[in-house]
Amino acid sequence: MKINDNWIFYKEGQKAEIITLPHDAMLYETRDARCHNAENTGYFPGGKYVYEKVIRFSEEDITGKNIQLYFEGVYQKAKVYCNEVFIVSHEYGFTPFYADITDAVKEEDNHIKVIVDNSLEPNCRWYTGSGIYRSVHLFIRNKNYIDDVKVHTVSIDPPVIHIDAYPVENCDLTCRIYGEDIDFTIPLKLIYGTHYAGEAELSNVKLWYPDSPNLYNCTVKSTTDSMDVRFGIRTIKCSAESGFLINNQRVLLRGGCIHSDHGILGACSYRDAEFRKVKILKEAGYNAIRCAHNPACNDFLDACDELGMLVMDEAFDGWYIPKTYHDYSRVFHDNWRDDIKAMVRTGYNHPSVVIQSIGNEVTETVDDKGILLAKEMVEYLKQLDGTRPVTAAINVLLNVYTRIGFGVYKETKEYTSEKLPPKKEGYVEKKTGSAFFNATVQKLGPLMFFMSKSRRGDKAIKKVAEYLDILGLNYAASRYDEDTAKYPNRVMVGAETIIRELPYNWERVKKYPSVIGDFAWAAWDYLGEAGIGDYMYHSYSGLPLLAGSGTIDILGNIGAEAVFQQIVWGLRKKPYICVSPLNHSGEIPKKSAWRFTNGINSWNWPGYIGKKTQVEVYSDADRVRLYLDERLVDEKKVKEYIALFNIRYVPGVLRAVAVYDDHEEETSLASGSGKMSLQSQVIYEGEELIFIEIIAKDEKNLHLPVAENHIRIQCEGDVDLVGLGSARTKTDESYLSKETHLYQGRALAILRKKDTYKKLPVVNVEWE
Repeated sequence: MKINDNWIFYKEGQKAEIITLPHDAMLYETRDARCHNAENTGYFPGGKYVYEKVIRFSEEDITGKNIQLYFEGVYQKAKVYCNEVFIVSHEYGFTPFYADITDAVKEEDNHIKVIVDNSLEPNCRWYTGSGIYRSVHLFIRNKNYIDDVKVHTVSIDPPVIHIDAYPVENCDLTCRIYGEDIDFTIPLKLIYGTHYAGEAELSNVKLWYPDSPNLYNCTVKSTTDSMDVRFGIRTIKCSAESGFLINNQRVLLRGGCIHSDHGILGACSYRDAEFRKVKILKEAGYNAIRCAHNPACNDFLDACDELGMLVMDEAFDGWYIPKTYHDYSRVFHDNWRDDIKAMVRTGYNHPSVVIQSIGNEVTETVDDKGILLAKEMVEYLKQLDGTRPVTAAINVLLNVYTRIGFGVYKETKEYTSEKLPPKKEGYVEKKTGSAFFNATVQKLGPLMFFMSKSRRGDKAIKKVAEYLDILGLNYAASRYDEDTAKYPNRVMVGAETIIRELPYNWERVKKYPSVIGDFAWAAWDYLGEAGIGDYMYHSYSGLPLLAGSGTIDILGNIGAEAVFQQIVWGLRKKPYICVSPLNHSGEIPKKSAWRFTNGINSWNWPGYIGKKTQVEVYSDADRVRLYLDERLVDEKKVKEYIALFNIRYVPGVLRAVAVYDDHEEETSLASGSGKMSLQSQVIYEGEELIFIEIIAKDEKNLHLPVAENHIRIQCEGDVDLVGLGSARTKTDESYLSKETHLYQGRALAILRKKDTYKKLPVVNVEWE
């Protein structure tokens, strides 16, 4: 059961308060332009925090029982105590872990204490949050409990499944498989004295596909315990000849990369938020997600199972070469096996997990030491799970630079686990590794595409590719043509790509079975790596907070680049219009390589009549005509799915007509009139959270993207406000406040239901 309520939380030297998990302590810190985390976390510092809870046990609860706490996620360096007895420590902030408190508990009150240390900065390249940011569970079981149950598909014609069960001690087990139209028992036999196993041929079952995600249940029982798991019946095959196959059908991976934060909730992971995220990603056209650059949580994978989203689960951002001074590389060698084991255990029964990655931009793979480690990691992962292909996301150019010692993290002295001295005025941190690559991309842009296909690039990835089932390539789609011919057995995936290059990439995904898909950076905007993917205007104020590179903003609004992808993927025939923001007409933004447009799907810009703007029309047609109130503005040839028009804003109806050989497709945008009003509406309600969109509209009920009003929110009912904010990338506002400013006419409020919740609350929004 979850034990998220009534935790006592305090930061060292500060007052204690009662909180409910999940909890992100970093979100409560004061942002500081001079903190060592800098843009990595959006200028949020870390800290050292304590969580305490009292759990009462009866004599019956503890006699002859095994008692464990299960932490889904604590960032980072957690130490768990029970009644002042040290139980366990866990370094990695992205994997779950158990704390067995059996020998420390007593009758009546038991004091649980968790110390979290995220005080050493910087330790990650993006926003991590701090503290117990996922749920905590309490397990009270008999001594001979069932530790794990694993189910995988042996074949689909006929459908055959294999079950492995792991009780602590040998005992009689029964296994029930049930779901729609099936309910039967499978005998389990002791295998080599280590665990129990069984196989069964199934009838009247439906396979699991992304478009029809059918699921079944497995319950394993002993006389003293039981364990329930859910699974799907599906196979994975992958080859350069046939491509990536789900149940023997080729699937092209329409992928995107995401981090694990939830925008205005910070790092807090709620089941409702995970399901909403996957639902929106699916609506945006994605059928695959890369969990960058850490393992996914169980709730996210549950959502992917139910909604039909394929997952590339990734273990690490790096190995033993630091990317930031205090990062996980410092303890990597001592912990990587446990972390991979935790990732595999979480994901094993989830049919959505179809690829496992051992690392992102791991430049260690350029020399023998790193290649041997890659081999060892792949072998270890396959011992734990031989049912899924293994990849690593390799940045070819970064590997080339590493071979010659350029842009690599270098230390002038031995590492010490101590806080760095305060930054001096004007200090600029030297960028290395992935951060160095990001900065280089911003300067060189498209040249990177051609530099990755060099002979040096081939040498920099050749050896590690031999140990991977799939070679993940970051920003190196230029290698597809040559590598397909030169290495006929090599399977490749665009593990991280620039969205504007999708037309080139997708042609090769369709052409070559050996190129199985494309994962864009990024599918969903995220906290940290502040400003890396945004169009920055000088008129913006505040510290950079968001990356700005998502096709979906942090509020969950599907943007222009997501629709561009849909058209390239062949999911949409209607043209799509987006307009450069007229409230920034004449300003020259600082552009990003990770974002090719800041266009908005609106022709409603009161107050900007006569101002110049650029209109982009996305289409797979050869030509597009643009009309304003039936007057032909121009006809343009479509280049790589985009036609560009320069126009002055005049209220009316803006209509785009995509011209094909045998027909036309059209879409339009209208201008509004009248006074602005704010509308608030529930856009998603789950078991625990309610998401409320606050949007500015006019009397014609049209969205007003120019609105940037200050708003205040009050809620009447059995709810707590847990997040309020906009998608503005630069801001000094707090998501924990009851006040914010609209950005592009929108904001989002997230409410958490109390135990006494019965009906939707009354939400009052004041604005000025």
